[in-house]
This record gives sequence, C-alpha cells and structure tokens, in this order.
Amino acid sequence: MISKLNNKELDQKIKSLARAENRLLALVIEHIKEADRRKLYLDFNYSNLYDYLVKECGYPGGSAQRRIDAARLLAVEPKLKTKIESGEINLSQTTLLQKAFREKSETTLAQKRSLIAKICDMTVGETQVIISKELDLKVKEQTKVTHQKDGTVRLEVTFTQEQWESLQKANDLASNATQSNDLGTLIKYLSDRFIKQKEGSTATVAVKKQVLQRDQCCQHKDHRTNQLCGSRWNLHIDHIKPRWAGGTDDIENLRVLCQKHNHHIYRQQSGIKILPSASDEKSMTMKFLQLKSL
Repeated sequence: MISKLNNKELDQKIKSLARAENRLLALVIEHIKEADRRKLYLDFNYSNLYDYLVKECGYPGGSAQRRIDAARLLAVEPKLKTKIESGEINLSQTTLLQKAFREKSETTLAQKRSLIAKICDMTVGETQVIISKELDLKVKEQTKVTHQKDGTVRLEVTFTQEQWESLQKANDLASNATQSNDLGTLIKYLSDRFIKQKEGSTATVAVKKQVLQRDQCCQHKDHRTNQLCGSRWNLHIDHIKPRWAGGTDDIENLRVLCQKHNHHIYRQQSGIKILPSASDEKSMTMKFLQLKSL
C-alpha cells in the first residue's frame, strides 16, 4: 500500500512513475502521428483528428490539441520522441512551437529542428522568449478586453519587463494575504487596498485632533501590569485594527501611540523579530502620521 511506503520509497516511486508516464506519453504521440498520417479518423466517420481523439478516445479538448501538436512536430523531428521520454520537452512547449509555426508559415525545416533543440529543459516562459526571438514574432502591445457570456471579462495586456517584474514581486509579497498565485486575485486585492486607502482617508484632521484630545498620550499598555506608557513625545495616530485587516478610520478604531510603541506594534503585526537599525527606524517613521503639525 502507498501509505506504508517511507519517504525515500515514496520519492523513488513517484520518480519512477513519472519516467514511465513520459515514456507512455511519447508512445501515445507516436501512435497519434501514425493515425494522422493514415487519416485513420476518416474510417470512424470523423472529419478530423481532433474530433476522433475527443469523441472516440475520450480526451478533453485541450489535451487532444496538445497531443496533435506534438504528433505533427514529431513528424518534423523524429528526435522529439526521446526528448519527451526524457522530460526535456513537454506538451506545453510543443504547442507553443506549433502555434508559432502556424503564424510563421514560411519557417524552414532547419529552423524548426533548431528551435526544438534550443528549448530543451527550458521553462514555458523561457521557451516563449526563444521562439519569439528566433522567429521574430510581432510584439503584441494592444490591450484587448473581451466580455464573456457568464459576466466575466478576459483581459489581454502586454507588460514591459520592468512592469512584469514589479507585478511578480507584488504577487510574492501579497501571497500571504491573497492565498493565491492568480494574477486576477492579486489585481483585485491591490485595487481594493488602493480604493480603501483613497476612500478610507476620511480620518480628517478634525477626527485626528479629537483622538489626540481624547488620549493626550501614548495608549500602549503593559500586558502584565496594565500600566499605560503615557509618553507625550513624538505621538502618532495608530489603527487598533490595521487597515490591511479591514480596520476603519472610525474614531473608535484610532488611538495615540508614541513613535517607539507605534513601531513596536507594527513589527509585531508584520512578524518582524529583529529590531530595525536607525536607518530603518527613519524609513518606517515615514509610514505613520506625525501629529506635531496638528
């Protein structure tokens, strides 16, 4: 039983099955290539190979098309079979190649074989870059918005390298909050935060003055003795429930903290264990509202 395997045995079993899966996939593609050559689908009353694989063999549409792309690429380069068996090239890559070859119909046999060799052990993203450069594919810049029947909206947009890297970094930083790697979820999360920041800036000077007049000093309490800090030096407005956690600018959610306790609370909420340096303290100070000007 699988549950009886130790970690080393399970690891070896998965790797063994993965190799067997790649070998089987290469064999399936080789058979589909032969079926395509013979036009086998015509004997089963289908007008094309795609319908045969979907309706007769039970493949989902996307899976069928990827196998057709790989089979037709295998007809161009027989060495592709061993590359699929070894895992050097996957079906996503072969589909990218075939799509590019359809766009650049004048691509020569030598160019096709050269590209197959160049994309070995590359990621899908790296493969896209190599194909685009080698075939000099047109850069698509126009943003395209498609409204779909279920109310969803499909967005196609081109980012500069700098924009894409920034978006990827934001996705990494927001992953704890979004619990997702989906860019649509990230854009929604960032949009909501921006809107809340702009629309939630209702904590007016008058409200802040009310909080200062009400508290008059740092409201941080020692959890052991319940003793108030009471400092009146370099006071800041603090959200008891942070904005990122849904906190509002209502006066009941605002309090006065001194600079040190404001930073202390910030570090606790952010999970920062090491005290910041003097330069870090100066940087963090910019994140908080200072009340000296009120």
